[in-house]
Amino acid sequence: MTNLNKLYALYDIDLPKEQEALEDLLINHLPKEYTGKVIKYLKSTGITTDSQTVRNTKAGITKNIQVFNAILEIAREYKTLSNRLKNILKSGK
Repeated sequence: MTNLNKLYALYDIDLPKEQEALEDLLINHLPKEYTGKVIKYLKSTGITTDSQTVRNTKAGITKNIQVFNAILEIAREYKTLSNRLKNILKSGK
């Protein structure tokens, strides 16, 4: 479970617009299988981590800026894919 208030405090996210963007990414666009994707993403950049670290970082239990950024990057990728799909469906192509 993600405690957004903890994340806001942990990563100094004060602006309401930033908080709203973070909430949207973590709640609406992060896939269920995000831990494996984050681990794979970090491995490609030379960083080794485990699923517990990824989950604890997302939950705000531990602070790890590299893992947190990777989580957000995966969520952004899925948001982009979701928006592309919506546009395709709207245009009927």
